[in-house]
Amino acid sequence: MIKISMRFALLLKDDFSGATVAGAGQRFLVDGRPVTPVRKPDGFYVFLAEPNERPKPKTVWRVTVESAHYETRTVRIRADTLEENGALYIVQLYRKPHSGFSDCRWMEAEAVPGILAVALIDGGDAPLSLRGLSEDGRALRLAGYSAANLLWRRVYVGKGRRAELFTLTGRTAEGAYTLDRAARWPHEPGEPVLLAACAPADASGLCRIPLRPEWENAEKTILAYDEEAMRWRATSCARARR
Repeated sequence: MIKISMRFALLLKDDFSGATVAGAGQRFLVDGRPVTPVRKPDGFYVFLAEPNERPKPKTVWRVTVESAHYETRTVRIRADTLEENGALYIVQLYRKPHSGFSDCRWMEAEAVPGILAVALIDGGDAPLSLRGLSEDGRALRLAGYSAANLLWRRVYVGKGRRAELFTLTGRTAEGAYTLDRAARWPHEPGEPVLLAACAPADASGLCRIPLRPEWENAEKTILAYDEEAMRWRATSCARARR
């Protein structure tokens, strides 16, 4: 008997706003081959396995997402990392400039080609800081105040080489924010927590970072981040301009 099962499901998120990216405007490739997933009304894209396919725990799929309004994104999905998330993999997409977005301003920066440029936003008079990290490193509590909705937003936690870039994916009953992944380093109460906006540098090293209008006059620091290795590059962006 032929048995068809699910390989994995993707949930696409706008990295800037946190909104779910749904609809028919995306194109998908798995290991270089075009694939048409099952699109669910709630925004999930379900990728089905081949008949009688049985992925091994160390199976890796190279998945590319192409979009009219977002930069092309390629991720590597390992079969053995899907179990804890119920076969769901979240892909955060970076906006293309001049693609019809009206809720942001654009800042240009220069960086290492292909690297992620991260703009850190100074919190002003009421900066956020870390109140505590859960034992499993998958949730944090914040001190301070932000008028912005922080769900599905990027935050920079810590200092120096042990600083980490997270996405806040939800709220617990106790008011903590859940993270897209477990913290790799210990973090102490009082460490700074900065809001961040991101954009990949193109082949020439140019990147255009979307900013909220109220951030336009805030002090900004531009860093370079290696997403695959999850570490900060020694060379930050050379220059930023609006």
